[in-house]
Amino acid sequence: MHPLIELFEQQAALLDLRKSAAGLDDAVCLLASWMYTAKDHLTDEDLAVLGELGGMLYREGVRKGRA
Repeated sequence: MHPLIELFEQQAALLDLRKSAAGLDDAVCLLASWMYTAKDHLTDEDLAVLGELGGMLYREGVRKGRA
């Protein structure tokens, strides 16, 4: 397994342990806030990749009726 996927798995387990209700809406907002804060330090490629990721999260949220 890719080390970063392992990190995601660990973070998911921590969210469960904390009984966090954070979901897709929260992920979209967190990503958008971070991207806005970091925009001066991100390359166009970084923004494209992160924008695609945000689009996937947003789309899934819409499909679930949350975003």
